[in-house]
Amino acid sequence: MGAKYTYDESGVTFFYYALTVLSLTVVPTTLYLLVGNKGSGETMKPKTPKVRTRKVKNKSSMPKIRAVLLVVGWALIFLLSYKVKTTEVAEAEYWDPFKRAFRQLSMKWHPDKVSEENKELAGEKMAEINRAYKTLTDPEALENYNKYGNPDGMQVQSMGIALPKLLVEAHTSPFVLLLYGLMFGFVMPFYVGRWWYNSTRYQKDRILNPTMGLFFKNIREHITQRNLIELLTAATEFTEDDLKYRESEDKTLKEISENVQRVSRRHALEIFTPSKKFTSKDAIDDAELADQQQQIVITALNLVHRGLLQISTGHNWYNCSTQLMSISQMLVQGLYMYDAPLMQLPGITNENQPKIYKEKNVYGINQLLRLPAEKQREALNVLGDKQFEEAIQYAKVIPKVEIARALLTVIGDQVITPLSIVTLIAKIKVTNARTKAVSRFQGADIEEIADEDTAAIENFVSRMSKNESKETAPEVYCPYFAGRKESQWWVSFANFQSGKLVVPPIRVANLATERVVSVQFQAPPQPGTYTFQLLVKSDSYYGCDVLQEIRMEVADRATLPAEAPVEDDISEPEDDSIAAQMAQLRGQQAGGRRNDDDSSDEE
Repeated sequence: MGAKYTYDESGVTFFYYALTVLSLTVVPTTLYLLVGNKGSGETMKPKTPKVRTRKVKNKSSMPKIRAVLLVVGWALIFLLSYKVKTTEVAEAEYWDPFKRAFRQLSMKWHPDKVSEENKELAGEKMAEINRAYKTLTDPEALENYNKYGNPDGMQVQSMGIALPKLLVEAHTSPFVLLLYGLMFGFVMPFYVGRWWYNSTRYQKDRILNPTMGLFFKNIREHITQRNLIELLTAATEFTEDDLKYRESEDKTLKEISENVQRVSRRHALEIFTPSKKFTSKDAIDDAELADQQQQIVITALNLVHRGLLQISTGHNWYNCSTQLMSISQMLVQGLYMYDAPLMQLPGITNENQPKIYKEKNVYGINQLLRLPAEKQREALNVLGDKQFEEAIQYAKVIPKVEIARALLTVIGDQVITPLSIVTLIAKIKVTNARTKAVSRFQGADIEEIADEDTAAIENFVSRMSKNESKETAPEVYCPYFAGRKESQWWVSFANFQSGKLVVPPIRVANLATERVVSVQFQAPPQPGTYTFQLLVKSDSYYGCDVLQEIRMEVADRATLPAEAPVEDDISEPEDDSIAAQMAQLRGQQAGGRRNDDDSSDEE
């Protein structure tokens, strides 16, 4: 069987194919970029005032390349649409035999029935009518038609290719092969290799493998906060192209260093990465360095949360984990260790804060808010009236939390025994919440339940597991952090004697008014009195932490009173019942087996 290829001379079939493939690629990509960027922009737009509002520059050229490709793609879509609309399609004439109309068509197109000028046309039409009649009446012709589509037998098969003939002609084939070679031999392998290289360089939390190796090797349980900061600044991320040191920046960095040391000499140089400053509040005039400063803060925050802190909590190191949480607060608020929490307020700087502490003995924000209004004004007399009002306004916004109730219990039991499963239930309240708390639970609240009421506690835990908090976390007031930051809290439960975390810290991301958290752990194997620490610590605010000691009595099983016998309310079956007859039958069988055993023993 032969084959004959016919090419799409008009190009319309190829245009349809190319338009479909291009539309399936360009349209979803455009919608994703437009909808995604719009949604993220609205969500991440900060509502609190910012001292640093410069956006972090994206050094990558991929957005520009993506934009150019989208423009080219849409241009091709419009061009192909125009071609499809304006190109005329030559409709193929299909021969279709129709036996019932044979006689009518013969009467109409027989050459003897038409005029002289139509005899040639009538002859052609009559030949087609006869051919159709033969196909429908001759079995061999019908078989050929069913097999090969032609009553005369196998013919050359014609197949259409949706490509212009120009693309397969001899003089254009080298250019087509070159294009295919560039696409599949260079462009595609380049981007696939680039994607694979970048994916193998990073952990799942977007941290470089060398950085995680450095953290695993050098972090210790008993490590100082200063050494943790030094370990953080040694991350490989700070030597990447966007943040690496350049000799042209040396003069500016030296001036910044001298200024920081002049303002605060305590560990001033430790707030630098190997080449860049990342926690100082001092403004940087150089726009590029200021953008790098913001990018370093965001990168450092990710390294703390998803790198160092995960390693520390994985080892259950309580002291190391709490120090890393404090570093997170420093990064968000632009402070350094030993800085006063009062410096989170606008207008309070390294210059006037020592004076406030020396003259008025005011160090923290809660300490300031506990003073009467006139005393607050006296304490902040270094500020003008407008600055004072602004500082008090944002001091009231900073959340003040308390542990309203903390309970250790074994569900269904009144005492805690060795190796039993203990449930910690803690209710955390924001005392200065902007909105009123709405109870999510029906029935008694955990604050109203007595420690001995095990049934009520079990019922509360069951109801709590079915009701999820729908509160939205408020935005953090952090003027020196470039970007929106939502308030989050860590709830840590640790053994005071061993300095180990009992369970990994619980991340509470929606604490707006109040929240009840629960976690289970195994009691110690030995009876006695154990002291635990329940710590609620913010990841953004400095000086808002709450610590409460909890004592747990583990009772010895041997000293517990015996359990009361359970009364059996099952009555004996009546004599004439089926159950009584079955019991009697089993008794006889058992007696027979005992007699046999006794006789065998006597023998």
